[in-house]
Amino acid sequence: MLLGAALQELKIMQSKLARLYVLRRETFNFLENKEIEVDFNQISGEIKELIEQIRDLKVKIAKTNNNTLIEVNGQKMSIQQLILIIGELRSELFQLQYLKPRGPVYLGGQAVEYIPQKKQDEVADLISEIEEKKADMDKLLQAKNWNVELIE
Repeated sequence: MLLGAALQELKIMQSKLARLYVLRRETFNFLENKEIEVDFNQISGEIKELIEQIRDLKVKIAKTNNNTLIEVNGQKMSIQQLILIIGELRSELFQLQYLKPRGPVYLGGQAVEYIPQKKQDEVADLISEIEEKKADMDKLLQAKNWNVELIE
């Protein structure tokens, strides 16, 4: 199985698990003199089995991500390292959104102007540069996900 297919399967399994949790919660109480719609023990067993399958798949994905080396900009790294770098870029982009000029404030009755260290167009250029780098790395990761076999 390809890593990309395993990631899709994981998402499907996690969605099913969420639905099973809701089903168990919604059918836990039942009206007296009525039959039980869904057996608690049966649904709990299905949940337990699905959790084990998800865990096994996550371990295989992690093993594949940690043990598969790829080349990024002339540098060898694991898929996991690439995932971490993409996460770091996302975080930096999120933080850069908050860099706005502050404007004047009043301290002791005096208007004082805050001066930004970078102009807004410079920050916008930095954001564009990081977005482009992140997009390139996302493309590379997606391509690798569909070319790498899942390690058993």
